[in-house]
Amino acid sequence: MSVATILAFSAALPLAAHADGGNAHPAGENGPVLSQVRAHYLVGCGGCHGITGVSASDVVPDLKGQTGYFLCSPKGREYMIHLPNVAFSPLSSADLADLMNYVAFGLGGDSVPAGARPYTAAEVARLRQAPFRNYSLQSYRLDVVRDVIHACPQAATVIHAYDLALDKREIDNK
Repeated sequence: MSVATILAFSAALPLAAHADGGNAHPAGENGPVLSQVRAHYLVGCGGCHGITGVSASDVVPDLKGQTGYFLCSPKGREYMIHLPNVAFSPLSSADLADLMNYVAFGLGGDSVPAGARPYTAAEVARLRQAPFRNYSLQSYRLDVVRDVIHACPQAATVIHAYDLALDKREIDNK
């Protein structure tokens, strides 16, 4: 996706609050200028999870209104950084912490539990050293989702929908 395409899509969207405290910088000669964290999201995550955090949720989990629930438990918090596209991101740990704070707190919205703390660069650097490997992502996610739902029961109706759709596809062999 080109930068021009990203700018065109993002110019039409209401921008959510995120880790760097601003959504876009004042418009330049060529249109709005995205904040760095928003641009990182659109390039690294938006293609699958949707430019507003809403995806084809039976295939890829939605982020909007859901990601904050993963901060309800240590397993959920670690899971968000252990995912391969996160852990192996070319971003620095500081930039990745900003991006994941945007995902968790900005896109997560009301799903963020009271008292949740933002990711730090040091925490992200530590968690990236033990990324998800060599076992079923579906099994890992299911274990994490159970833990998150145990800690935040209100998450059950939202974050488990993707897992149920995934189970159905596997049962139907599609």
